[in-house]
Amino acid sequence: MKLIEPIRIIRKIKLKYLELFLLREGYYGKIISYMLFIDFNRPSTLSDFPYLKQFEDKNDFGRSNFIKVIFFANSILNDGMKQEVLSIAGGFLEDKEDCDWNADFEVIPNNNYDIDETLNYVDTFVKDKYDLRICLKNIPYSKFNNLSQD
Repeated sequence: MKLIEPIRIIRKIKLKYLELFLLREGYYGKIISYMLFIDFNRPSTLSDFPYLKQFEDKNDFGRSNFIKVIFFANSILNDGMKQEVLSIAGGFLEDKEDCDWNADFEVIPNNNYDIDETLNYVDTFVKDKYDLRICLKNIPYSKFNNLSQD
């Protein structure tokens, strides 16, 4: 019987509206992905859930806050791993009663999980997809000694 390694969660960045974690198999095992939380600090809308547009009434839809979770990996995660990492995200968010959230999976091409390369990619991705300018790569290294990088 093969022993399954627990997934280790390593927080890399904590800001008021954003957190970035590295997920890996076990203590020194294979990196699974980065997990990014973006707190939009606004009510959720039907446009946050385009796959529900044909089922929901836009006037009755939404909660007081919306959080987006994005998993960045260097290859497509299999369905079992997707369910596992979604469960981890849910552990952070499931007790927020008036908050909607959803998740996307993105592949970072040609990435070896280098933190600087990943931060550049995330900055560009978030700017292009959500029109958010976060400049993670501009956080001074001295801030990484603190629990929060604000």
